[in-house]
Amino acid sequence: MLGGRKFWSVVLSLALLLMFTIPVFAADRDVDPQMDLHGVPRLSAHRWMAATAGGAGIGAALGVLLGSGNDITKGILFGGGAASSLYLMSHRNTASGWRDWAFVGSNAALGTGLGWTLCGCDDGAVAGALIGGGGTAFWRAFGGRQGVQAAVSNAKQTVQQDISH
Repeated sequence: MLGGRKFWSVVLSLALLLMFTIPVFAADRDVDPQMDLHGVPRLSAHRWMAATAGGAGIGAALGVLLGSGNDITKGILFGGGAASSLYLMSHRNTASGWRDWAFVGSNAALGTGLGWTLCGCDDGAVAGALIGGGGTAFWRAFGGRQGVQAAVSNAKQTVQQDISH
């Protein structure tokens, strides 16, 4: 009949075939719309990451349309940084303890992509990263618009007092 090696290969093939086809014949459960919606995974916990990845994907697609190679990387940096910054601005509770650092990273990526695209050189990428990340760190350290305005008005008053003495 079959040799030992052929016999075991046929047995193994039939076992694998049955193992993968038996679940097809399993009974379907009853349809319950209320319970079915509970099984859908939500992106609410990871919406910031999904928005950043989506922006990076859009940027990569634009990079592919406009060129190739480094243009794709520039698009990923620009799109991901822009999407992350926009999401952080519109959702105040995102990245609760790390919100300032999330802004610094997002704007550094945005600045890197923008600087690299405008200059077309590595120095533009470095300058963009430093301007984006450093400018954001400066802005967040002073407390936004109100903090910068308070610092400027306080400096004006100090200068006026020093001049009048």
